[in-house]
Order: sequence, then structure tokens, then C-alpha cells
Amino acid sequence: MKNIKKIQTLILLGVFAFSSSALAATLNISTKGEQLFFDKAELTVKAGEKVTLVFTNASTGMPHNWVLVKPGTQDKVAKDSLAAGAGKGWLATGPDVLAHTKMVDGKKSDTITFTAPAAPGNYPYLCTFPGHASIMKGILKVTK
Repeated sequence: MKNIKKIQTLILLGVFAFSSSALAATLNISTKGEQLFFDKAELTVKAGEKVTLVFTNASTGMPHNWVLVKPGTQDKVAKDSLAAGAGKGWLATGPDVLAHTKMVDGKKSDTITFTAPAAPGNYPYLCTFPGHASIMKGILKVTK
């Protein structure tokens, strides 16, 4: 009887481990060398999914970050981040910023973990270093 209980417990633990890993995604994104572009213009995750994002700055010297924002707020976040200045890492945090890396120096990376938005849709991401936001951007597609 003890062996049956142990087997039942192991099965439940295995099911729990599988179900929690099934709701996790790892995304890798980089810059395109010295260009002001991310190497991926689109990323996809499931709504509510736990996301680990690895951002690598492939530039030799220019700093960049990765900032996920609410739809329709990218221009405001870019403007507010410029006003925040270097002392705040060129990033204005607030309710419009859903997730972000730190400002990453050339040839370095940063890893963050966040929960994808619960509502499916297209969520913009951008770099908020001065002058980059207008062209260094992409979309995180959140699906059901």
C-alpha cells in the first residue's frame, strides 16, 4: 500500500511539473549588430504564460534595452523615457510599461522573467535609448 501511495505522489508531481512547464516560454532576442533593429520584429507567447526573455546586445558599443508596453502607448513611453534621462537608464517606468530589461551595454545581455498579458493582442516592444524608439521596435503577439 505504501508503494502505491508513493507512485500516486510521483505521478501527481510529474503531472504538475509538466503542466507548469507547458505554460512557460523562453524567448531570445538580439540587436542586429550596429543597426538600430531587433533581430526579430515579432515574438509570440500565450496569454498568461510565464516568459523568460534573454536580450543580447550584439552592438560593439551602443547601449540598448527591450521594453514591452501596452498597445498605443509606445510614443508616450519613448517620450517619457527621454525625459527620465540617463540617471534612470532612459526608462520611465509606470503603468504603460509591462516588462523591461535594463539598459544593456554592447556585447552583453540581460535576462528577465514576466507573465504575458492575460488579454490576447499585439503588444509593442521598443528600445527607449534616445533616438531609437521610432525604428527599433517590434510586436509581442499574445495568443489564446
